[in-house]
Amino acid sequence: MKKNLKFDAEFASEVMKEIPPGYIDKTVCGCGLTSVALENDVKTVIAVPTIYLAINKAEQYPNERFNGKVLAVWGETEWTDIEFYRWNNNPQKIIVTYDSLPNVIYLLDDYNYKLIIDESNELLSKTHLKPDVIDRVFSIAEEYKDTVSFISATPTPLEYMPRWISEIDQIRIEWEKTVKAQPILVERSNPYQSLRKEFISPIVQNGILTIKGKTFSKLIIFMNSVRQIANIIKETGLNKEECGIICGASLKNDSKINGIKRYVSGVMPKFLFITSSGFSGIDLYDNEAMTVVVSNTKRNWQMIDMLTDLKQAISRQRNRDNPNYGRFIYIYNQSMFSKSEEQLLSSLDAIRNRILSSINLYEYGLQSGNADGFATYPDFISYTVFKNGRYELNEQAFLADKYFILETRRQYQKGFDIRGQFENSTEVQPIVLPGEVTYSELVKYFKENNKDGEIDWGVYSTKNEWISVIETSYKCYKNVWKDYTYAKMMISNFGDVYNTIKSVANNIFSEGKYSRKEATKKMQNIYDDLKFSRSVRHHDFNEIFKEVKHSKIRGERYVEIVEK
Repeated sequence: MKKNLKFDAEFASEVMKEIPPGYIDKTVCGCGLTSVALENDVKTVIAVPTIYLAINKAEQYPNERFNGKVLAVWGETEWTDIEFYRWNNNPQKIIVTYDSLPNVIYLLDDYNYKLIIDESNELLSKTHLKPDVIDRVFSIAEEYKDTVSFISATPTPLEYMPRWISEIDQIRIEWEKTVKAQPILVERSNPYQSLRKEFISPIVQNGILTIKGKTFSKLIIFMNSVRQIANIIKETGLNKEECGIICGASLKNDSKINGIKRYVSGVMPKFLFITSSGFSGIDLYDNEAMTVVVSNTKRNWQMIDMLTDLKQAISRQRNRDNPNYGRFIYIYNQSMFSKSEEQLLSSLDAIRNRILSSINLYEYGLQSGNADGFATYPDFISYTVFKNGRYELNEQAFLADKYFILETRRQYQKGFDIRGQFENSTEVQPIVLPGEVTYSELVKYFKENNKDGEIDWGVYSTKNEWISVIETSYKCYKNVWKDYTYAKMMISNFGDVYNTIKSVANNIFSEGKYSRKEATKKMQNIYDDLKFSRSVRHHDFNEIFKEVKHSKIRGERYVEIVEK
């Protein structure tokens, strides 16, 4: 049943005490719908896409609105922690990551907790979630479809969701009191270069920047590439103490951001970088920052969908005392994709047919007793789930890709003319580049004119990308190279902590079984020797070695390196 609700209010707490069951389009980020779920007297489990969001929300309580505690649950949380919280708190509010939702199912079954799936649009975002995680969340939600609530300001169209979701109430909430976002549009052929030269460097040099009448001394920067973030911090010469980052907690990410603090809550750093881990739901409070969103359509994994992630990103700043509240800088380009929708859909169908054939071969192997040697490949793993000893097609994974091809890509191919989406946008005109000059000529100029790496580039000062490579080469190696490609390769390889860790670990560890305590101690010694500021986590071994198994025998946990 479709329900349209219209409220002459700014926040949900003004008009409701409990979130109704159904598939809810709240239309506006920051309307406080999640706060209603966290602050009422109903025992509640709220599922969210990321650890950061779970911790960010939990750490806001107790507060002046709700005197209780909120428990954040993710992979590292023990059952005893959950039970201790349950016995010692009332009402009970648990905010759990999607992948750890199975760990709290017993609360729904045995203790009648209400289930809420927050930021439900993220369920079709393969950037964040493994296919089996998506499948489990939908399966659990279906068990409680009469009472579950899906919440999103940018809900995925029903045609891409499991069929049963169209059978529950479809609720759209409209709010009379809203604030229209007002972008400052910065269209550039190289968005990252623009970010460095036009926004970060002026703040570093002068401590403050004014663009189109808006003054700010801090930046909240949304961009979806950890490597690019690390490069920008390095190439701009930023003090890492003034930087913070919100990104996934993998070993690879930690190796790229070594020395940059992960931000969760509290006083914001001068430059806060946020990847897709922070697009949805988190709350940021600062009275000096300007939000900057960087989109680069040349790279699929760096995209920000202007109707979903963009809306999410610009709503993270919740401090209304900030003079830049409701404004944001949008740096983007208008590159097209190289393949048509028809080509991509055809490729998706080919993958589907190939996987169906593979599943048939596996079933034949099961029947003949020869399934042990069955080999999988990346597409097979991405688009299947393993249930009850058999492989099945993961329909949600295919729907996620189809949604991207048919909906998100269309928006990009139309370009990023968002003037009609927001009020009173203004534009920053691009700088004018000088005449023709070669990279090798800039190298020669640098060698002849630099003093300990410092140089006035004069007429060449707008050749930012080349200048960045030359200056970074000198900072890293005290040397510069006339070959641009070689210079970029040398920069890319400089300080590659991840590959160094892999090399050292493969020398120290042999294939075989270790107690987790012993393995963790050995790996921590490697981290410490390399001055790599990370505490070892058990899943680090899976990133370093080809095949690893984890087990528990008589209460003791083991790590087995099957193949290096």
